[in-house]
Amino acid sequence: MDRLEQLSAFVEVARRQSFAQAARQLGRHVSGVSRAVAALETRLGVRLLQRTTRRVTLSDAGREYFKRCEALLAEFDGADAEVRELAASLRGTLRVSAATGAGQTLIAPLVPQFLAAHPLMRLDLQLSNRYVDLIEEGYDLALRVGTLAADSRLVVRRLAPTRRVLLASPAYLQRRGSPRTPQQLREHACVVLDIGARPQRWELQRARTHTAIDVTGPLHSNNAFVLLTACKEGAGIGLLPASVAGADVRGGQLRHVLPGWASVEQGIYAVYPSARFIPAKVRAFVEFVAARL
Repeated sequence: MDRLEQLSAFVEVARRQSFAQAARQLGRHVSGVSRAVAALETRLGVRLLQRTTRRVTLSDAGREYFKRCEALLAEFDGADAEVRELAASLRGTLRVSAATGAGQTLIAPLVPQFLAAHPLMRLDLQLSNRYVDLIEEGYDLALRVGTLAADSRLVVRRLAPTRRVLLASPAYLQRRGSPRTPQQLREHACVVLDIGARPQRWELQRARTHTAIDVTGPLHSNNAFVLLTACKEGAGIGLLPASVAGADVRGGQLRHVLPGWASVEQGIYAVYPSARFIPAKVRAFVEFVAARL
């Protein structure tokens, strides 16, 4: 029989001086409570309770043991309450991993708002394009972009759609001309976002039409901002996340190439360790980001 179950039964009987009342309090049968106390006495080799037909009292050994057990169970109850409070309250440190481009353009602007709304929270936000093992590296949450590999240890929630679009500077297009079809991209200098198994293979979509083009060019990088700067300086055409380039398109530093064509739609996902109870701080951050994306 479970040791903690035995202690709980003994303490409740000692408090109420009744097996029947203790059983009602514990939500158990009287016989089960009686067996638990008997098993405890057998294990200790000492009688803890004096039983008569009319009442139950503590033996001398039982009084001393009761004090210790009551304090011990109070510690257990306190530990349970503390953990429940921590899980339900928005306090403590939240460790988040995010892809560099999405982290800088989509998540970073939201961080001050989130921290202002939850002043007891601390956010540890790490930006990297490498795959982070949340469980092994102790992260609470990751924000990932693209197509995700299945992992039964993780919960995945789609937050928003995303696409990459074709971009170049006005100076480049004036110098080299604008491609009129996706196939003409092979004749251009292309800067390649080095993410995925075949980054130089650009899979494009317009309405229901799909095509795939193998491109070449002077620059590969796994950092979208490096490529964004290169495009603005006229180095070539890039297939870059629309969220990264939006301000430069609006400001005229970049122009859309082959308008209407873009990458196949992908997703922005929140990924966190699978568990029966999701910490409140994780749930709050995911809901906050989802509402704004």
